[in-house]
Amino acid sequence: MNSFDFGPLTPYIEDENITDINYNGRHLWIDHLSKGRYCEAFDEDEFIQQFCFKMANYVNCSFNVSSPIIEAETKDLRISILHHSIARSGHSISIRKTPAVLRLNDKKMVKERYASTEVLKLLKKMVEHHCNIMISGLPSSGKTELMKYLTQFIKESERIITIEDTLELRAHDIFEDKDVVALRVSDRFSYVDAIKASLRQRPDWMLVSEVRSHEVVHLLESISTGTHLISTIHAYDAQKIPSRILHMFENIEISNQIILNSIHESIDFGIHLEASISEKGIRRFLKQIVCFDVKDEQAQSHIIYDGKLHLEDMPERLKLKLKMERSK
Repeated sequence: MNSFDFGPLTPYIEDENITDINYNGRHLWIDHLSKGRYCEAFDEDEFIQQFCFKMANYVNCSFNVSSPIIEAETKDLRISILHHSIARSGHSISIRKTPAVLRLNDKKMVKERYASTEVLKLLKKMVEHHCNIMISGLPSSGKTELMKYLTQFIKESERIITIEDTLELRAHDIFEDKDVVALRVSDRFSYVDAIKASLRQRPDWMLVSEVRSHEVVHLLESISTGTHLISTIHAYDAQKIPSRILHMFENIEISNQIILNSIHESIDFGIHLEASISEKGIRRFLKQIVCFDVKDEQAQSHIIYDGKLHLEDMPERLKLKLKMERSK
């Protein structure tokens, strides 16, 4: 793929500040780390036709009415193409970059008001003391990048298994000195298969790119065996994480208190990310940290960060786990 001709798309592919390139049949939309999301004219119909069929040849598949989707992946790119028979405005192309780089660091996060130094210290402590963490947010809020950031605090002696449908975490490339096994799910190797296989590989940590469906049952079971978890989930609020997980259980009433309590006991912290787009660019930031607990057989959520830290509201169970001074 390094020799693949991206033609007029090449400048966008080579620009390290561009994370996503999307073509909707008429216009090119660019996601830029500092400029935000913007549209550029792209009158290259002939190139688009050639590009789609060359990509189909590259992955050895047909591209027509009967086979209208192309999914391709390289070391640094994830490419999705939809045929004009289903994308009626014309062929639709989405290119996401997945470089093996750690984009977040303390200095950058503080400078860009992503999070304060105190919050970053808390995040580091969560990982060092083996807390189970779920990261919520909408697409493009930066969930994967925060997972990468947190991964650096896992001890080198602890085994990490990453589970993804597309290899975006790249922890095995970024952290070469850590014991990392990267698993990729497919039609023949599901998330459930990957989780079960991971448990036979002596994991200390499981990093799951996104919790989506009933595989969450096996994921929670793995936590009960002592495996630690960092994962992501689509949600509008960190407090909604347990209920979103409960909805993924098959044949379970959404009011099932026993299961909900189990989720609150398994997941220690929920972190919610948001992104705002303006003329100044894209600003991603940590909006909320919630901790979960069960008291008197009732599931509880405590907001400990909402722009300001409220560590006094943290349950004693988690204060003890983080080796923090217990409230008197």
